[in-house]
Amino acid sequence: MNWLAELFETNRIIVLSVYGQVFFVMGLAIALQSRQRSQLPLARPLGWLAAFGIVHGLMEWGYLFIPIQAGFLPQALIEALLILQLLLKPISFALLFQFGVELILSARRTEDRHDGPDRLRFVPALATGLWAVATLTISGTVASGFTPDPGPWLRSDELVPALAAVGAPLAVGDVVARAMLALPASLLVAIGLRRTIRLLGPVAGPRGARALRAAAVAFDAYAVVAGLIPLPAPFPPASVLNGRTVLDTLGIPIEVFRSLAGLAIALAVIRSLELFEQETDRALAEAGRRELLLRERERIGRDLHDGIIQSIYAAGLHLEQASAEIGDEPGTIRARINTVMGELNRITGDIRSTIFDLRSGELEARNAEAIVLAVADELQAHTLVKLDVASEGLYRPRLRAEQAEQLRHIVIEAFSNVLRHAHATTVTVRMSCTRRRFTLHIRDDGAGFDPAVSAVRGRRGRAQGLANIRRRAELLDAELSVESTPGHGTALSLRMPVATVRRPT
Repeated sequence: MNWLAELFETNRIIVLSVYGQVFFVMGLAIALQSRQRSQLPLARPLGWLAAFGIVHGLMEWGYLFIPIQAGFLPQALIEALLILQLLLKPISFALLFQFGVELILSARRTEDRHDGPDRLRFVPALATGLWAVATLTISGTVASGFTPDPGPWLRSDELVPALAAVGAPLAVGDVVARAMLALPASLLVAIGLRRTIRLLGPVAGPRGARALRAAAVAFDAYAVVAGLIPLPAPFPPASVLNGRTVLDTLGIPIEVFRSLAGLAIALAVIRSLELFEQETDRALAEAGRRELLLRERERIGRDLHDGIIQSIYAAGLHLEQASAEIGDEPGTIRARINTVMGELNRITGDIRSTIFDLRSGELEARNAEAIVLAVADELQAHTLVKLDVASEGLYRPRLRAEQAEQLRHIVIEAFSNVLRHAHATTVTVRMSCTRRRFTLHIRDDGAGFDPAVSAVRGRRGRAQGLANIRRRAELLDAELSVESTPGHGTALSLRMPVATVRRPT
C-alpha cells in the first residue's frame, strides 16, 4: 500500500487537475448545448447541472492553485481565497440539489401530477441557509481552534499558517456541506434521472436510456464518495470516516474515487446530450413529412377539382339537357332525372368542401399548438410587438372542432387586448401539454390594469373582452386565471382538458 500511496502523492497535481477538469468540461458542454426549443422534460433542469459543473470545477481547482499562490501572496489574501473556496463548495452542491429538484418537478408537470405550489423548489436554498448556521455554530464551539489536515491541498509549507487561521470553518463547512447538501442532492438527481427514463420511454431510445441510466448509477457512487467522506474533523462521524482514513486503509486518496465518479458522470451526461440532437432530427423529419403531406393535399385537391368535379358537372349538364328534351311527358322520368341531378350537385358540394379542408389544413387546425402559433404569426406579421413563443411536453394536444374554435377566439381576444389596451412591446407565450391537459400562458409587459376596476366595468357592459374569454373558457371546461397590476403587465393562464397523442419518436 505504501508504494501506491507514494505513487498518487507524487502525481497529486495531476489528480487534482483532472478532478476539477471533468466537472468543468461537463458544465461547459451542457452550457453550450442549445435546448431552448426542446420539448424534453430534461431540457430546462440541465442548466442547473451546467452551473454545478462549472462552479464545482473551480472550487476543486482551489486545492491545486491556492497552495501554489501561497508562496507569493500575503497570508490574509490566502485566507480569503480559502474562505472563498469554502463558500463555493455549498453553492456548487446547492446547484446540484436544485438540478435534482427541477428534474422531479419537470417529471411531475409532464405527468400532470403537479397542481400545488412549487415548495420543493426552495429546499436547496433552505438547506444552504442551514449549512451556514451549522458551520458557524459548530466552528465556534466543538471545532474551535481546530487545524485541518493539509492533505487535500497540494503540499505547501506556506499554506499551513493560513489553514491554522481559518481551519475550523474549513473542516466543519466541508463536513456539513457534504452531509447536508452533496449526499441528498446526488441521490435526488439519481432518482430524478431514473424517473426521466421511464417518462421518456421510446423517445430516449436505447442509447439515450443507457446514458441516463449510467448517469444515475454514477450519481449514486458520487453520493457515497462525495457525500459520506469529508475532511477530518474533531467530531463523529468525520473523526472516524474521512479522507485520511480512506488513504491510510486503501492507499488511494479519496480524490481519485471522486474523480472516477465525476468522469463517469461527465461521460454519461455528455452522451445523453445526444437526445437533443435526436429531437432536432425528429423535428426536421416531421417538418419534411408535413411539407410532403401539404403538397399531397394540394395535388389531390387539384385532381379532384380539375378531373372528377368537371366530369360530374358535365354529367349533370347532359342530364339537364335530357330533361329539357323529354318535354312535359313522362313526369316520372323527369322526376328521376331531377333527383339524380340533385344528388350530383350534393356530391359536387361535398367534394368542394373536401378540397377546401385539404387546402386549409383543417386537420392541423385542430392542433392546439398550431392554433396559437397561427394567431401569433399573424400578430407578428402586422405589428411591432416582439413575440417569444415556446412549447414543451412529450404530448401533442388534439381538439374537437368546437374546442378548436373556442381556443382560437380566446387567443385572438387575448392578443387583441394586448394591442388595444396594454400597449405592450413584448409578449411571452408558453405552451405545455401533459397526457390529459393543455396549458397556455400569455404574459405581456404592457400597462396592466386593476382587476377590481375591470370587474366593475364588465358588470356595466364595458370591458367585455375579458368576460368573453371567461365565458369561452367555461365552455371548454378550462381553468382560467388572469393576473395584472397597473404598470406591470398582464399574465393570462389557461389550463384545459384535452385528448393527446404522443409526439413522433
